[in-house]
Amino acid sequence: MPSTSQDSSIAASLRDDILRGQYRCGERLPSERDLAQRFGVHRSTVREAFKRLEQLGVVAIHPGGARVAPIEEASLDVVAHLLALDDSPDPEILDQALEATSGFRAMAARLGTERANEEQRARMLSILKTMMETEPEEYDRAELVTELSDCLVEASGNMVLRLMRRGLSTNVDLMSVANDAFRVSPAQAEVEPLLWRLSHAIENSDGATASEAVYRLSCLLRQTVRKQANEKRGALEEDSVADASSQGQSAEGN
Repeated sequence: MPSTSQDSSIAASLRDDILRGQYRCGERLPSERDLAQRFGVHRSTVREAFKRLEQLGVVAIHPGGARVAPIEEASLDVVAHLLALDDSPDPEILDQALEATSGFRAMAARLGTERANEEQRARMLSILKTMMETEPEEYDRAELVTELSDCLVEASGNMVLRLMRRGLSTNVDLMSVANDAFRVSPAQAEVEPLLWRLSHAIENSDGATASEAVYRLSCLLRQTVRKQANEKRGALEEDSVADASSQGQSAEGN
């Protein structure tokens, strides 16, 4: 589908309105004519915007017009848009995304540990050694975790896992979102023993132990990220209330 700045911009605006709940599931979107007038474009541009929304899975196009589709039927791409809706990601959506990827990482850890060749195993152990012997503030832990995950997926030899990893990397950059949690993780004392456990498992081709260690690490990450996301969301809400109160007092003064 040809890409234009106008239809892309219109699609993004309607997408965000849908994800924020301004249009309910099953509700009909404004007509092509109404939206064309609203955005000052030709109806064909609105039609292309609708096609973009249909590809994303948030809209179903019927003869009577475009209607909002159930969010559960949308494509994986929609998760990234949900996380980017506000200045701070929704803690619940972020937690669910991390929860869903925990099982994927555990499976990759098991298969990758069992099937890795000598070169792949050496690279994994090198990454873990850096993480265990270097202070967290001296390196980008999120980058190393991503690299380790990529190594495990590649070593698994499983094409479907590789496709899933590519899809997650492209559409849901959770490691980027969680980067702050890795830098200031309050669970460092709990993380280090699990890293050692994972290292020994990889060294000994023990897939079951590697899978368990990775899953427990994912759970610690979820706890840390959710706590920080809640704190950030709360701070932003307090700032918003304070700004509204200040504006109200200013209006009364005038």
